[in-house]
Amino acid sequence: MSPPALPSFPKVATAVAVTLTLAAVTAFGTAPLREVELPPLQTIVESVAIAPALRSAEAEPASLQQYARSERIRRGETLASLLDRLGATDVDFQKFIAADRQARKLMQLQAGRTVNALIDEAGRVQSLQYRYTHLDSESDEPVQPTGRVTIRRVDDGFTASDEPIALERQVAVAVAEIRTSLFAAIDAAGIPEAVATRIADILDGEVDFNRDLRRGDLLRVVYEAIRESDSLDPPTIGRILALEFTINGTRHEAVWFDREGSERGEYFSFDGRSLRKAFLQHPVEFSRISSGFSHARMHPILKYTREHKGVDFAAPIGTKVRSSGDGVVEFVGQQRGYGNLVEIRHRNGISTLYAHLNGFAPGLSKGAKVAQGAVIGYVGTTGWSTGPHLHYEFKVAGEQVDPLSVVLPPAAPLDASERAQFAARTAGLRTRLAQADGIVRLARFE
Repeated sequence: MSPPALPSFPKVATAVAVTLTLAAVTAFGTAPLREVELPPLQTIVESVAIAPALRSAEAEPASLQQYARSERIRRGETLASLLDRLGATDVDFQKFIAADRQARKLMQLQAGRTVNALIDEAGRVQSLQYRYTHLDSESDEPVQPTGRVTIRRVDDGFTASDEPIALERQVAVAVAEIRTSLFAAIDAAGIPEAVATRIADILDGEVDFNRDLRRGDLLRVVYEAIRESDSLDPPTIGRILALEFTINGTRHEAVWFDREGSERGEYFSFDGRSLRKAFLQHPVEFSRISSGFSHARMHPILKYTREHKGVDFAAPIGTKVRSSGDGVVEFVGQQRGYGNLVEIRHRNGISTLYAHLNGFAPGLSKGAKVAQGAVIGYVGTTGWSTGPHLHYEFKVAGEQVDPLSVVLPPAAPLDASERAQFAARTAGLRTRLAQADGIVRLARFE
């Protein structure tokens, strides 16, 4: 039996075309004649619980993650802004700070210092540490002052306590070449500014830092750097241990040495000559003399010739004024044309007077003991003054003498036994100074 015959291709094509045409007509017939109306709009309002910005110390899961945070205090910082940068949103912690006597030391924020804290992911403070006192940069022993407050969270609140600070003392060696000024040179060499201030004290009376320095003069210095062992704060500059300053071809040197029986050490040249002076000639650092001691000077305000029994040091308002010698405060306050005035009584019938001050050092009062170089006030223009300066007088038995020319007895020289100790203790420092140039050259080559 033969298979049925297949329809021819033209017939199949015609049938498919007819079917598609009917489908198109059917689709056209079912298309809408107008737009479908949308359902009416509805507004649904639901209440959403928002967590408060500050969390109280409600019960939180014990497994909250904790994060160690450190922030350096900024100038003008407040406790609220500091806690915000630490990521702490703990209202109970802030209440504790305001109420607890020990914890309130955290309010004494000092720009540049670091606060270390442990904060959990709920924003609660678990612990916080802050050093509120200055490091003891002049002590010879590695003492551990109680100057750091530690606040910890406990089950029912917080506790605050003072804890000892472990100090690290390091010795730094540096070299600076003068291009324009001492401050510019140490800045370019990466040496802390406090080093320049201390050098000016050591070489007071031997070097005029405004006039003597020349381009190419070379400073080599060995100094202490003191820091907390677990802090990110920059170190505090301690004592200058040794220096060698070649100025216009003349070498000035100093090395620290503790004399037996002395309350504190002194600076000597490497040949054993004491650099200690009974009085500083310049109570204001890096200032210039605007008016010297004179028996006949035209007064700038009164406009007639009169004696000027002191020396005027011109400096910007706020510049620190230092006691030129050890003594006791005899007077602090205002006095007619002198304006704000401090007078200090020293030994052997000597007294010094500091006038036209803008203000006094904190805590300065009559009867207070002050050491040579201690800050007693700040340059101002109070009283009969035509511009910011310090008026400084030096009196012997109540009579003013020129402080820049008065002859004072030198310090006692080293005896034979002290010279042997001096040579043994200072030999290493002399070697470090000699090696400083090579160290710097090697660093530059690398």
